[in-house]
Amino acid sequence: MNIGDDYAVFEMGTRSSGRSLKGKNIANPTGMLLASCDMLDYIGCNKHAELIRDSVMKVMSVDKVQTPDLGGQATTLEVIQAIIEDIKPKTTSWSTTAAQNVYSLR
Repeated sequence: MNIGDDYAVFEMGTRSSGRSLKGKNIANPTGMLLASCDMLDYIGCNKHAELIRDSVMKVMSVDKVQTPDLGGQATTLEVIQAIIEDIKPKTTSWSTTAAQNVYSLR
């Protein structure tokens, strides 16, 4: 992350542009998700950042749902779906009001 006086930029670290992965459904989505968690922390949505970050780490480390670059066989979509499935039960108790509060940040 790059934080200045007027702007903040959140990006994933990479050594290449990823052009060779285009359209193959094998790109590792976790860098983008974790950079997004940094952004959520920065704007004060710490609970949401922690929820996503914890699910990303669990899916990668415990469940071992990993893309080929990490030695796994999962597709990009399968990783994202596994993260969503991990998050869902943790958010069932959230009220409509809480969800509306998130959208009011826009």
